[in-house]
Amino acid sequence: MLSKRQKELLELLIEQEEFQTVKFFSRKLGVSERTLHSELTLVEDYLNSSEAYIEKKRGVGIVLRLPREGSQSSEEPEMDVFSILNRRIQMMELLLFSPERISFNGLSELFMVSKTSIKNDLDYVMQILTVSNDVRLTSSSQGTKLSGSEEELQKAFLQFNRYLLSHSDGYLDEVISEKIKLFEAYYGEQVVSVCTNVLYSYVKEHVNAISDYYIQNVLNVLIILVYRIIEGHHIQLSDKQVGGDYDTIFFEESASQMLNKAALRLSFSYTEQEVKYLAQHLISNRFKNLPKAELDQAIVTSILESVSESLSIDFTQDEKLEEQLKNHIPPMIYRLKLNNTTENPFTSHIKNEFSLTFNVIWLVLSEYEKELAIVFTEDEIAFLTMYFQAAIERARINRKILVVCQMGIATSEFLINRIKNKVPSLDTLEVASVPELGHINLDSFDLIVSTIKINLPNREVIHVSPFLSDEDIVKITNADYRKLREQRTEMQGALERAIQPAFMEVDSEYNSKEELIEKVGAKLVAEGLVKPEFLISVSDREELGGTDLPSGTAVPHGSSLYVEQTVIVVIKNKKKFKWSQYYVDVIFMICISERDIKKTRGILSDIYTIIDDPTKLKEIRGVSSKALLLKTIGSEHK
Repeated sequence: MLSKRQKELLELLIEQEEFQTVKFFSRKLGVSERTLHSELTLVEDYLNSSEAYIEKKRGVGIVLRLPREGSQSSEEPEMDVFSILNRRIQMMELLLFSPERISFNGLSELFMVSKTSIKNDLDYVMQILTVSNDVRLTSSSQGTKLSGSEEELQKAFLQFNRYLLSHSDGYLDEVISEKIKLFEAYYGEQVVSVCTNVLYSYVKEHVNAISDYYIQNVLNVLIILVYRIIEGHHIQLSDKQVGGDYDTIFFEESASQMLNKAALRLSFSYTEQEVKYLAQHLISNRFKNLPKAELDQAIVTSILESVSESLSIDFTQDEKLEEQLKNHIPPMIYRLKLNNTTENPFTSHIKNEFSLTFNVIWLVLSEYEKELAIVFTEDEIAFLTMYFQAAIERARINRKILVVCQMGIATSEFLINRIKNKVPSLDTLEVASVPELGHINLDSFDLIVSTIKINLPNREVIHVSPFLSDEDIVKITNADYRKLREQRTEMQGALERAIQPAFMEVDSEYNSKEELIEKVGAKLVAEGLVKPEFLISVSDREELGGTDLPSGTAVPHGSSLYVEQTVIVVIKNKKKFKWSQYYVDVIFMICISERDIKKTRGILSDIYTIIDDPTKLKEIRGVSSKALLLKTIGSEHK
């Protein structure tokens, strides 16, 4: 995969007309010369997909060489690495998705390049598509097409998906959840959306059933399988057996449940062969433990205790969670030490759905980065969040809410987000269409909300408008759940107690997050509330993933290791400015010391209650003094 830094290196190489030393590039990118050499090797591998190459001269330096105009056919435009990449992707698309046969003449006219270039491109494309499968090109008088069994063809689709994702950094700097949207142009928006949501629901329920490292692979397989079924192509398995040492019944049941849920939403029929095929992939991508000898038991115990303290929930008696962490944490640390990043396609879902748990875990784990000599990523925190959230559900200290929509797709995201803004941060929500109700264990849900009139035996259903009126919100928030309300009463006011008037700003005029972090940070350091390293940890956290939210708010935070005294900085800026992805004007900078880590849940819960409430944010944006700002925040608990 071409990483962001490798892309920057490639762009630097393209900009240079003359030889430059390795030191020149290492300084430009802010890395060591040794690291630069490693990155160069990967960039050279990437350039193998084109006719460009890096020329090296001892004592002089390196330079990127693109074919000169005279070395190309007169009918071809000047060489462009990225245009060749796009052309080859389009050729794969024609071979895989178009029912029409292709021809050298047609491709030459379509892309306006020579037949020689088309032949080279096809040779390269087939090297990609034929990895681990037996597909081939067959020709006739009508043209050329890709041939093979359905199982082999789906393997070729999988290679296409992997190629598309691995090269997306060449023209798209986004997280994996955004890159997955690239598939919509090929497989359709509904297929990608349904498959993503179906697998996400499965992983939440069976968090250990698939290795975190391979979740993306299973999502690819599911998207391809569903797309091909809808297109009328069905798998016929060979004599290979779904066997071995695994519980195949569990995985076949899981595959059946996933395909059934997708079929109900997209209206297609599948076969038993396709259930077995998907089960094979679930088995081959399941979690594999590292030997126990490689595990530092003290780290697992310490993390378990720290998160327990921060969330005010005792996880230390949950044997299942402890075993999951023992299996998960060693490979996670191993990956991070090798800088072998795992992209989690569900990170954005998890950050949105479990925002409180996610940010508490990130704050807690930042304390271990120095000890372990690693830097946690958003994707890794998201995986851990799922383990802890599953434990929260087992402890029954949250509500599990089922949201029923007529189609389960169109209005569900809007409705889920609206409800999420009004319920406690630890609550979990699932969406289902009406046909799915007969396949769901309704007893596992504490509350059922529906946009259409349905009658369920012995269950109360809260009927709401698809656009969720104020009256609907009252019905949902007033649904009886005494234990949660008692917990909320115990923790409320934690934010107000952590705010100091000296660190509140109204109508400030910051123009960037860098300026805000620098100026506010300098004041915090001057007052002895944080160490200078805290500001570095805040900036590092922002580099790993912006803390801004669609509500126009941001919650920057850093490591508790460098906080001397807990304080929450509250800023209402005069105008919005671009943070990372969104424009913000209300900022809560979180500084929680190690000795106050048990207050984390209360503080963050208060903050998310505010920033998820449009009415409360409107009040905050309308205040004209610190006193009014503090009063508005405090009124949340009156």
